[in-house]
Amino acid sequence: MKTNKLVGVMVCLLFAVSVSGVFAGGQQGGTTAAKSGQITVAAVLKTTVSPYWQTVVSGLKDGAKEHNVNLIGPLGPPTEDAVEEQINMIQSVISQKPDVLVVSPSQPPATIRVLQQARDAGIKVILVDTPMPEGFNDYATFIGTTNYTAGVDAANMIIASGKVAKGAKIVLLEGAPGNPSMTQRCDGAEKTFTDAGYVIASRQPAYSDKERAFTVMQNILQTTPDVAAVFSANDDQALGAWRALNQAGKGSVVVIGVDGTRDALNAILADQLYGSMGQNSYGMGTLAIENAIKLVNGETIEKGIDSGTIKLTKDNAQNQIAFLDKIGG
Repeated sequence: MKTNKLVGVMVCLLFAVSVSGVFAGGQQGGTTAAKSGQITVAAVLKTTVSPYWQTVVSGLKDGAKEHNVNLIGPLGPPTEDAVEEQINMIQSVISQKPDVLVVSPSQPPATIRVLQQARDAGIKVILVDTPMPEGFNDYATFIGTTNYTAGVDAANMIIASGKVAKGAKIVLLEGAPGNPSMTQRCDGAEKTFTDAGYVIASRQPAYSDKERAFTVMQNILQTTPDVAAVFSANDDQALGAWRALNQAGKGSVVVIGVDGTRDALNAILADQLYGSMGQNSYGMGTLAIENAIKLVNGETIEKGIDSGTIKLTKDNAQNQIAFLDKIGG
């Protein structure tokens, strides 16, 4: 994906710290009627309750406030695998006839029909975080991380750490089955590890949940006690996996996640996680609003916008926490 000038500005804003140092479980934001001439954007995410998605919510709300956009939501079910509940939410906001729908599909193939309903109603669609399957192109743009590359970069962080010998056993933790973002991250990590001479001992879903990841990791350790490193497709799973490792007396195993959440950053500073591939989750929200405005104004935008990533370790974790403090993430 190409990064336009707007993305460059937003990524620099988010990552300056690295160089200088509702429905049940969901929440609903701005629901007031749009003023005359005001653009209305509806946002439905995979969930709004995890730290990662709360930062996306902050970006959407701040962007809407800055640009005087009427924001419906952001909405999201209580868990990322509540596919039917998310589809019902999308159908609900379609009936409110927003100008633009911002959506992060929990299970993209299952979402095709409802997104087509939005398009048939004349609503423009912006995808954030998670793309749709090849063959469905009836959306304006995808804003998010190049997930395969994020997996490659995370694997290279583990290899470059000097803590994992060539030929060692690696565990990969995916999210919910059918979540392409998580799958692509693990695909990138797996190829990087195998090409470098490491062994993938296990690759399993952990459903983006700390407790499930804890249980999955416990089970893996029963058959593969000599795990040398863990790559998790998100931070919550990484934290759950580390807890299982630590309970088994293996807290020094190298564990890396993806997202750059506050909990993960604190764990990095506490020498629990080795690192995280931080996503520009706040920027995904602000970029979605800014590009929604462009669409309504008839401007052309890129089909894919890479929101960027950053390698987070103990060297820059505190600076990233300061950034989250600033944006309320």
